[in-house]
Amino acid sequence: MGDVAAVAALMRESLRSGAVRRMAVPLRQVVDDGRGARFLSMPAVSADHGLCINKTATITDGPGPTVTSVVPVFSATSGELLGVLDGAAVTDLKCAAVTAVVTDHCAARSSAVLGIVGSGVQAWQQYLGVSAVREITEVRVHSRTTAHAEALCERIRGAGLARAVVCASAEEATSGADVVSTATTSVHPLPIAADLPEHVHLNCMGAHTTESRELPRSLLAAATLVVEDIEIAVAEAGEIHRTAIGLESLVTGGHTGLDGRPTVFSSTGHAALDLITCAHLMAPPHR
Repeated sequence: MGDVAAVAALMRESLRSGAVRRMAVPLRQVVDDGRGARFLSMPAVSADHGLCINKTATITDGPGPTVTSVVPVFSATSGELLGVLDGAAVTDLKCAAVTAVVTDHCAARSSAVLGIVGSGVQAWQQYLGVSAVREITEVRVHSRTTAHAEALCERIRGAGLARAVVCASAEEATSGADVVSTATTSVHPLPIAADLPEHVHLNCMGAHTTESRELPRSLLAAATLVVEDIEIAVAEAGEIHRTAIGLESLVTGGHTGLDGRPTVFSSTGHAALDLITCAHLMAPPHR
């Protein structure tokens, strides 16, 4: 978990110093070929970090991997190509780190039970991110494929920090949990338990657009929302995010408070965080 903690620390530093605010980060560009494939471009330039990146990806219905991505990294001063990073590796580390940052600010200090809906790569990143900032002793996992859920539980048990159990439903996995993470490909609201505690924090890492959502709108309306960037969240996920707390305000305390309500991190992704992750990965090793 060393890299997760290190990238989370670099994110906090970049948010507090204004480095993220000073980045040039246009809205992502998406080209749809009309036959089920999409092609994404997510550029960002930072004078503070001296880098320019552009995460580019293809999203298809298969067969094979549904997402393929790379991140070319350039010097923002000389224009020199410094390297090309695997997009999945950058995304996975970025997601774990930003989950750690948000969870640390939103989840109750006593949080010990994590409910995860989903069992893929992002579900593992959610465990890494949450457990980096809270002493999680129990993880409940639900997946449409029981074998995948068991494999994730085995991996969590192997980390030696928490008890992990497979649950038969999303309701069972999330009922009474202190922290809930959703990391699925569902385009319809998941059947999250109705008896979530008032202090619950949810990390929503899957579908969150105006047409498809992992979380029901009623839950979003009842919670304090947190997003990477308000304007991007509104453009990509709808007006319900207009009153959300942006990541910089969350970290610097420049907001009116969390109101004692459930909190939801409604993640739409942000190239600034990919750039910060690349800055960590490209940094020379300490001797």
